[in-house]
Amino acid sequence: MKFAYADPPYLGCGALYAKHHPEALVWDDPATHAALVERLCAELSDGWAMSLSSPSLRTILPLCPADVRVMAWVKPFAVFKPNVSPAYAWEPVIVRGGRRATRDEPTVRDWCAANITVKKGLTGAKPPQFCAWVLDVLGVRDGDEVIDLFPGTGVFGRTLAGRRGAVSAPDSLFPPPPGATHV
Repeated sequence: MKFAYADPPYLGCGALYAKHHPEALVWDDPATHAALVERLCAELSDGWAMSLSSPSLRTILPLCPADVRVMAWVKPFAVFKPNVSPAYAWEPVIVRGGRRATRDEPTVRDWCAANITVKKGLTGAKPPQFCAWVLDVLGVRDGDEVIDLFPGTGVFGRTLAGRRGAVSAPDSLFPPPPGATHV
């Protein structure tokens, strides 16, 4: 089976990535996210997952087909901004498709609790526990192809590589910053 994970610059946050990529600001346009959703639906019928910010959920969810699910990455340790309450301590993950679990497989929750990463060189870098959860949600097994559309720090590819037999096929729309490695 063929799956993908997309972690694009969040809507309205393109400026955070402008030093890493000359086209980062295109992600401040909802039409760019709509085109990504269309591509994911057209090219990856087996399943895909996409990270986004909670403020952008209202804009991006209507761009998705009716059969998606919204999952949650809950961050027990998160950055708290002064005078912002309640804190932004969770992020939605939109998931479509995935392999159906068998009776013998454990049930995967629709949420993951994992602390944020700090000092990884790229704002929004995901922790390995989050990446493993996304792979579990999609039902990735040995021999499956998984495309990381936005490899960033490469943690998703490294997490995937730790699973024997899974195949990583980076197809970057948003390459990693200089010095970052990815599978």
